[in-house]
Amino acid sequence: MAESYEVVVIGGGHNGLTTAAYLAKAGLSVCVVERQHNIGGGCSTEEVTLPGFKHNLHSQGHMGGPVYTTQELEKHGATYVRPDPQYACVFRDDRSVILYQDLERTIDTIATFSKRDAEAYRRMFQKFRDLRRIIIASWFAPPMPPSNLYRLFENTADGQELLFLLNSSCKSVVDHYFESQQVKVWVLLAAMQGSIPLDVYGLGINIPTLFTGLHLRPYGVCVGGARNFAEALANVLRQHGGVIKKSAAVARVLVEGGEARGVELADGTRILATRAIASNTSIKPLMLELVGRERLPEEFARQVDGYLPEEMTLFTPHYALDGPVSYRAARLNPDVDQAMYVSWGVETVAELQTQINDIRIGRASRVVGAFSLSPSKHDPSQAPAGKHTGMIWQFAPFRLHGAGENWVRAGLGEWGEGGKVPKEAYADYLTERYREVAPDSFAPRNILGRHVYSPWDIVQNNPAMFEASTHHGRCTANQMGIFRPFPGWANYRMPIKKLYLCGGSAHPLGGVHGGPGFNCAGAIADDLGVKKWWLRESKTLRAAAR
Repeated sequence: MAESYEVVVIGGGHNGLTTAAYLAKAGLSVCVVERQHNIGGGCSTEEVTLPGFKHNLHSQGHMGGPVYTTQELEKHGATYVRPDPQYACVFRDDRSVILYQDLERTIDTIATFSKRDAEAYRRMFQKFRDLRRIIIASWFAPPMPPSNLYRLFENTADGQELLFLLNSSCKSVVDHYFESQQVKVWVLLAAMQGSIPLDVYGLGINIPTLFTGLHLRPYGVCVGGARNFAEALANVLRQHGGVIKKSAAVARVLVEGGEARGVELADGTRILATRAIASNTSIKPLMLELVGRERLPEEFARQVDGYLPEEMTLFTPHYALDGPVSYRAARLNPDVDQAMYVSWGVETVAELQTQINDIRIGRASRVVGAFSLSPSKHDPSQAPAGKHTGMIWQFAPFRLHGAGENWVRAGLGEWGEGGKVPKEAYADYLTERYREVAPDSFAPRNILGRHVYSPWDIVQNNPAMFEASTHHGRCTANQMGIFRPFPGWANYRMPIKKLYLCGGSAHPLGGVHGGPGFNCAGAIADDLGVKKWWLRESKTLRAAAR
């Protein structure tokens, strides 16, 4: 006889666990089914190089949100260190721009490149510090119609400037505020780290939202690895009677009479859902593979087909290191070595644009505009005593020369010369380039092991990130807000009754803040007439939005 629960959640990523934890605490019986041997999805931590070296394969810094506070996740195992400085960008002359939590210290480093830019940065922070709270709070509610957003901001000068940024590209924003190429590159690389191209209009608001946030509430490194955030949510879920099944791949959603009734696993096991099914996988694999095109209204299926992946993704070599990472630029400012994120490679906006252009034609660019991280520097538990982890985030295409599989096909293209596998050859190139800015740390004798995580590997590990879309789909103006995933379907409810979308292809977007899972839990509670206990935490929610 099949097991039965009131709610079944497909996927044990953090958004699925968020939905499950809220509903279980509201008194519903909940089961989460996860295809992998571990939960976490984008919050994954694995020993992929050598034993004892913990590598976060996807998310690194976690920003916050109501799920952290209303679920009291610190009590359940999710503790954080918040490095200061947060972010440094180093250049070939060993100068750097550094973002500290303290605004004035940040402004001082900007002033070494441009006093005008330093004052422009101060004005940007002062203008958008309070407006940011409104933007972030909107992530944890059903999406706001654009007309409401405009009415909210259009009657003040600062509000109009926010709307101007909302309709700008990140490149046009830095051109509007700053003059120094180095300051522009520092800002753009940070704004792009969520796989957002610099030249796409409608995304410029990301800059003041991100930078004011890094001063007000810095990103945190989850102690023990990113997966501990997901494990904390799992602890909440289990405390309230919820069940998690691992290595339980869903083969299909059971649909009868236009209504979702349960799931069938790859081994034939059926798990019934009497009241709701929520899916943490993105909308394309959910609707086309697990539900099936034949069960969808024709117009809805057409919209699913048109849902776009991100234009660029991340190519990530991970390293087991014999010692700490130190940058050449630290000779001029030792604080570089303490930064959580360090970007390097490009010196001008034109170089960065070339990198994006290469990605758009399916080329792994020789222009490096990359981030490097060493989480073990801030959390020693992520490596053996005296050793360290390191990694590079380089923007890259999913479809290398037209196909994702080409990353692992030997002898293909410029990176496959001599029978090499492109992902290994490209990692060799990035390692050599990294050695230019961190020569001692990345000398061959200091690299104990390496694991190359290509865009193709992202999909094999996490199919919800279709075409290696780390946010579960393109984050452009026509796929955000009431248009996410597409017009008419931004309320988390799918055309199959009792089926809901709780992953990153729902509003607001993917990223470790729990927004889609939180909002989906609210939608399900409304439909089932379940009391939303978390509304008692309105004071906490306001604090989280800050």
